[in-house]
Amino acid sequence: MTDDDKQPSSAPRRTRMTREARRSLILSAASEMFQKHGYAAASIDAIALASGISGPAIYRYFSRKTEILVALLDAAAVDAIDAIESAADEEAVTIDLIADVLVDRALREGAVIGLLQASIIDMDDADRSQLEQVRRALVDRLGTLLRGARPSIETERARTHIEAALAIVGQLARRSPDAAEVDRMRPILRAVLAA
Repeated sequence: MTDDDKQPSSAPRRTRMTREARRSLILSAASEMFQKHGYAAASIDAIALASGISGPAIYRYFSRKTEILVALLDAAAVDAIDAIESAADEEAVTIDLIADVLVDRALREGAVIGLLQASIIDMDDADRSQLEQVRRALVDRLGTLLRGARPSIETERARTHIEAALAIVGQLARRSPDAAEVDRMRPILRAVLAA
């Protein structure tokens, strides 16, 4: 063995990504592709390429593009609820707080939130059912939070107001609104939640 053989290699060591980190990378790439090109135009192979994961490897995480969409929607719904509940730890849940979080999440999640209200034609029944469960859970939780801000509102009526608010947020998310449009949308959303 020569002295050169004893020297540490100057090549950087490759570290292996955790399964969760790789899954997160796929979801991030998919979200960006859905926002830039639309759901229909983003293939699972293109998502794999954008995430730096081989085509065959992506199938260890998601077997279909619709599974990616459902995972993104689920994460967006959880994020919105967490944001409202975190803010509520410091202050009371108000209509303004709910409206502001929904608008902010629509801007951040873009097309993903817009797709929550959409009917995806090429989804199979199982995916459609899972998407409906995500949507229903979001509406139920937001309805409960709205009832906290408006104790006199009935559960079904709160759900109706949340459905209307999500439809508005979905439309906002599909466009890339400028700051002025976002500012105009906040009082409209508050009015829908308060009506």
